[in-house]
Amino acid sequence: MQNNEQKKNGTSVTFRTIAHFYDSDDPTPENNRELSDRAETEIFHQVLSVPKGDDKEMCNHLEIIIPASELTPDRQTAIISAIRSHFRLRAVGVQRDMKLTQKVGLREFRLTIAVCIPSFIGIAICSQFKGNPISEVLENVLVIFCWVTIWQPFQSLVFDRWTQSKTALVYRKIADMEISVRAG
Repeated sequence: MQNNEQKKNGTSVTFRTIAHFYDSDDPTPENNRELSDRAETEIFHQVLSVPKGDDKEMCNHLEIIIPASELTPDRQTAIISAIRSHFRLRAVGVQRDMKLTQKVGLREFRLTIAVCIPSFIGIAICSQFKGNPISEVLENVLVIFCWVTIWQPFQSLVFDRWTQSKTALVYRKIADMEISVRAG
């Protein structure tokens, strides 16, 4: 699999063989067959790799290049259909994962409240005994414990969901973009 130079508002992805394109464990017909992990990753990253200075976040045309010996008119149509089907399913999967991330994040948030309130009380009590080394160590441990406990739900509810949301958006755009297949 090799990348060709990017075209204006588009990108090309070359596969040395059709075996690099399709998931070898998927027995479904070609037009609904899953892509290999390599193919998915390569297409995903190529679509996102726009030249510097371009105001677009991703290209709007994808060209798949398959060896001429393995390309037929039926296969051209099947490849386009498989790409659209694969990336639509992946977008749905990521959306489902986002819901799980939100559920887990909210559960982590409730746990954070349950852990931090007693810790804050402990910090307040420890701060009354300034100069006592054990009290100061315990206070610092509780502060660090609170920071760690607060960080996880923030990570889940903000950063993880942002990443998942952007990934689902890219998957949907790939499924809907102009796709062409040619012999290489």
